[in-house]
Amino acid sequence: MMHTPTNTTLHEKRWQALAVISIIQLILLLDATVVNVALPRIKHDLGLTDGSLTWIVNAYLITAGSLLLLGGRIGDAFGVRRTFQVGVVIFGGFSLLATFAQDATVLIISRAGQGLGEALASATGLAMVSLLFPSGPERGKAFGIWAALGGLGSIIGVLLSGVLTHYLSWRWVFGINVPIVMLLIVAAAVMIPKFSHRSSTSLDLGNALILVVAVAATVMAVMGSGIEHLSGQRMALLLLGMSGIAVVLLRCKRSENGIIPARLMTRSPRMAGYAIVAILAATSGALFYLGVLLLQDYLGLTPMQTGLAWLPFCLGFFPGIFLSQFVMQRWNSQAAAVVGLAVSALGFALFAFGVPLHSYWLGMLPAMLVTSIGFGCVAPVAQSLATSDLSEADAGAGSGITTTLQQLFQVFGVTLLAALALAVSDNSGVPTIDANGFVAAFAVSALVMFGGALLIWAGRNALALEPTPSSPQP
Repeated sequence: MMHTPTNTTLHEKRWQALAVISIIQLILLLDATVVNVALPRIKHDLGLTDGSLTWIVNAYLITAGSLLLLGGRIGDAFGVRRTFQVGVVIFGGFSLLATFAQDATVLIISRAGQGLGEALASATGLAMVSLLFPSGPERGKAFGIWAALGGLGSIIGVLLSGVLTHYLSWRWVFGINVPIVMLLIVAAAVMIPKFSHRSSTSLDLGNALILVVAVAATVMAVMGSGIEHLSGQRMALLLLGMSGIAVVLLRCKRSENGIIPARLMTRSPRMAGYAIVAILAATSGALFYLGVLLLQDYLGLTPMQTGLAWLPFCLGFFPGIFLSQFVMQRWNSQAAAVVGLAVSALGFALFAFGVPLHSYWLGMLPAMLVTSIGFGCVAPVAQSLATSDLSEADAGAGSGITTTLQQLFQVFGVTLLAALALAVSDNSGVPTIDANGFVAAFAVSALVMFGGALLIWAGRNALALEPTPSSPQP
């Protein structure tokens, strides 16, 4: 399946299209975090158990994480623009259902439906950005805007949830999506150019089903999802998930038309992009999770104050994007990745040193600014490299791999680093994360970031190779 807007249409509409796609990505990532602060009120109003409450979050994450790769391949088969629009409609429809949910079952189904919509829209949205900006300096700018608005959505979710829950109702956490999505559906139809395509992509439903089950099992095992204390079941799920993923990879290595085409698993700058995406997802996911706990439980901030405290992080992202552009124009993408990872490592080190100061202004604010500059520098490079070296026929699959890695490693990062923080904390009674736990988690994150910078620098020769677009075999 080939997707190529005409050159005239591309140049006329691509920045408008980028704006619409990026705003939708902001809404999708906002929805992944916006529900967290509202959970206590939802539990009280609907009379939910703790087990049901966890599934309000997990249903979204598991569905989205397990279907992202399939969503990208569906885009290759039926058209990325059409699949994107269907995903946005599904997301908006289930947001409306969640708004009026009267019990746990309807709300959990609604969250799973939102995850389905995200899987279709997020993977194909990234694919369209890659196709609209195939090369040159404008590609870096486009991915900078995409990454910035996505990161902004995660932060706004924390603040908006507190505001809506406090002043209106938790139902507005979902309801606010509906009018915005309706406007964006119209904007997408008008501003996103049509991509010409020919059917040549197999969905490979057998491997797709195995992969969906395997990824869902892996995410459930890592998160717990109601079986936190059943270590045997969690280990069985993890083994099932990892085995399923391994089977699919081995089978796809022998096929050029599988759910993951073999040509996408060859050495190229794209593989370095996947590695950076994984590192960034793991550390950023842990930062947002532990950061909220640090500000609320350790520094005593209210949910509203916590949301406001994250705003400087958003501001620091934009100087990071300019830094990324400067380094790429002066040197290359590899240098920008190394600089971004190194600055991010410094930011996490500042978090580790700042925790004992017990002060937002002296300890957390400088760390936030430095880390966000690093994220802003490395995120556009990661997305650009991860979706480079792709033919138009593989844009959906390549973007699906990228977004799946983001989802999986975000879950891994939050779970593993939170477990580390708990393990080194001095717990007497109820398990809580103390200063030692926060310091340990941030220090490990700094080491991971610094290690990533060293690996990218060591592989600079491979990154310097000119990408050769993949092409499906007949």
